[in-house]
Amino acid sequence: MQKKVEIVQENKKYSFYPKISALINLPAEQRGIHMSRTSETIEEVINEVIFKPTPTIELVGDRIIKKLMEQHPYTSKAEVKLEGKIVVQVKENDERLIQKSYDISSFVKASRDISENLDFNYFIGASAVGMTVCPCAKELSLEYAEEVVKSRKDINVSEEDLNKLLNLLPFSSHNQRSIGTIIIQIKDLTNHKVDVLDIIDVIEESMSGKIQSVLKRPEEAELVRSAHLKPLFSEDVIREMAKNFILRDFPNLEDDFKVKFKVESLESIHPHNVFASLKTTVGELKERLKYIH
Repeated sequence: MQKKVEIVQENKKYSFYPKISALINLPAEQRGIHMSRTSETIEEVINEVIFKPTPTIELVGDRIIKKLMEQHPYTSKAEVKLEGKIVVQVKENDERLIQKSYDISSFVKASRDISENLDFNYFIGASAVGMTVCPCAKELSLEYAEEVVKSRKDINVSEEDLNKLLNLLPFSSHNQRSIGTIIIQIKDLTNHKVDVLDIIDVIEESMSGKIQSVLKRPEEAELVRSAHLKPLFSEDVIREMAKNFILRDFPNLEDDFKVKFKVESLESIHPHNVFASLKTTVGELKERLKYIH
């Protein structure tokens, strides 16, 4: 089912339009689950949120799954997933206030042991679109320009000056829109706080350039120039996201928490897209960052 949820925090508010999925493990000796209890639980929680907005997306899934485990005492496992778009107000170029939508997800798994103890694992994720520039094509453009200058008899430039010019002038490459995704595991919704808007910031700052809804001519020129100064392969974007995620220093994330980075490049000169991903843990990322510095 699909609903609207209002997320309200101290200094910001946004709307979330999730598709809600619930899975309940069925014991072998039971013919079917109690379907009405599941839909009633989701409706009940959503209605609570409407009248009393929640500060995080994860709390919506948490409330649903805890009620499901209560309403279905026969089950040992349950899962709840919320996937959809949030709509937020952002400033473009520090002046225009616009609305932007982002894909986000929240996933929670619950398990019950023979002693009736419950264990919960939460995953929060977000996706954002950025601009990437191909390093290979840029290098080819630079090499071509160097060959042209050296082959011209009417141009006399020393090797030193030519190298200075090649390092100063912008060179063309093909670029694409790339979709970055980060999914992080958390255990304690009180202490392990990860704001999806912060995840979105990490993704956008890890691209060659930040795409804009409206660009005036000087702004367009500046974006193209700055993006070409930071050409990135899809694998480079994964490395940038991983590095920027750890540098953001999200509070109280434990070393064994799982984290996944994904990027899909919507290629502009190829009939295919390019995909790259990294599955790791917070502890492994921290260890790798030591060698980067």
